[in-house]
Amino acid sequence: MLSALAEHRHFGRAASALGVSQPALTRSLKHLEENLGVTLFDREGVTPTVFGRIVLERGGAIIGGFTDMIREITLAKGLEIGELRVVAGPYPSQISGHRAIGRLAARHPGLSVRLHIVNWTAAAEAVLSGEADIALAEVSEAERHGDLAVEPIAATPMQFFCAPDHPLAGGMPTIDHLILYPWVGPSAPGRMSGALPKTEGAFGSYDRNSDRFLPRILVETFSAARDIVLADKAALGVAPPFLVEADIAAGRCALLPTLLPWLRLNYGFITRRGRSASPAMLAFMASVRAIEAETVMR
Repeated sequence: MLSALAEHRHFGRAASALGVSQPALTRSLKHLEENLGVTLFDREGVTPTVFGRIVLERGGAIIGGFTDMIREITLAKGLEIGELRVVAGPYPSQISGHRAIGRLAARHPGLSVRLHIVNWTAAAEAVLSGEADIALAEVSEAERHGDLAVEPIAATPMQFFCAPDHPLAGGMPTIDHLILYPWVGPSAPGRMSGALPKTEGAFGSYDRNSDRFLPRILVETFSAARDIVLADKAALGVAPPFLVEADIAAGRCALLPTLLPWLRLNYGFITRRGRSASPAMLAFMASVRAIEAETVMR
C-alpha cells in the first residue's frame, strides 16, 4: 500500500494498481496512521512525511524477512506440500537436472517444482537473492563467494562438435583453426575466458566490462546450441562428449578430437550458506547424485 502511494503519488492510481477501491485504500492508510500515532502521507501531493519515509525504508526489509521465514517453514514441512525452486546451468540440467526433477516429481506428486535454465552467473545470483532454493551449475566462481556454499559434483571435459559436413570434421584442428568459425553456447566462466584471445573474431568476442568471453551465437540452453550446430554447417558447439553420442551414432554430428585442458565443466550444487536444507532440497540432491553415478558407470 505505502509503496504504491509513494510510486503513484495519487490515491486513485495507487488503488487501481493494488486492485482495491480508493475509499478502501484511504481507510487502510488512516487505520495504520492511527495505530502508529503519526501521519505517513501528506494529503496534498500525496508525498511521504518523514515518518512515512522511515516506514518505507524499514518496512521492505521487515516484510522480506517475514516472507523468508514463512517460506522456510513451508519448505521444512516435508516433501508432500510446498514448492522447490531450482535453477540449473545449460549443461548440468541436461546431464542430470531434468531427470532428477522428473524422478522427484514422480515420487512426490504433491510437491511443486519450479525449474529455470540460466547461465552460470545468473544461477549464483538467483540463490543469493532468494529467487532459488538451490542451483545446479558451474561452481568455479561461486566457490569464492562467502555467502554461498558449494558441493562439487564433477569436473567434466568438454569437446567441440559440429555438423558432419563441417570443414573441420574428420581433421585434427588446433585452437587457431577453431577460432575461424562461429561458436555457439553460453558465456564462458572467467577461468575459461582467460585462455581465449581477448579480441573479437568469427568465434566470438571478449567483453572487457564483464571480463567474459561471449560466443558468436549466445544461447542459454544446450538443446538450442545443439540444434543451431546441426542446422548451421559452419557453427561449432561444445559439450561433454556423452551428450552428443546419440547424434554421433546417428551421423547427425561429428566430435572434434581437439582436447583443451581448460575446456571443462566444473559443476555442482550451490546453496545459501547457513540456510538449512529442506527435505525437498535433500531429495533433489540425492536424485542428482544417483543419476550422476549412473552416468559415470554407463
